[in-house]
Amino acid sequence: MGNSLRCCLACVLPCGALDLIRIVHLNGYVEEITSPITAGEVLKANPNHVLSKPCSQGVVRRILILSPESELKRGSIYFLIPASSLPESKKRQQQEVFQEEQKVLQ
Repeated sequence: MGNSLRCCLACVLPCGALDLIRIVHLNGYVEEITSPITAGEVLKANPNHVLSKPCSQGVVRRILILSPESELKRGSIYFLIPASSLPESKKRQQQEVFQEEQKVLQ
């Protein structure tokens, strides 16, 4: 079953589409990365941003913010969002994660 699905997707998707990590910037630019990378490496190049992944549970859509240690998966699409545009609850959550990381680094 899995092989037939992959074969079917290979017919529809451009060659190598499942081997790329795609990061969509706010201006519409799509960055394609072929090598393994973590969210932290992307965030270093884009300060004051967060990396999110689409997440839906039924009809409810949520913003799932990735931690800097998260390994980005090939074939997935991620969104680079300015930290200033996050809802207040997500900002607090992001600040807590950042503070925990700073404690680990010290």
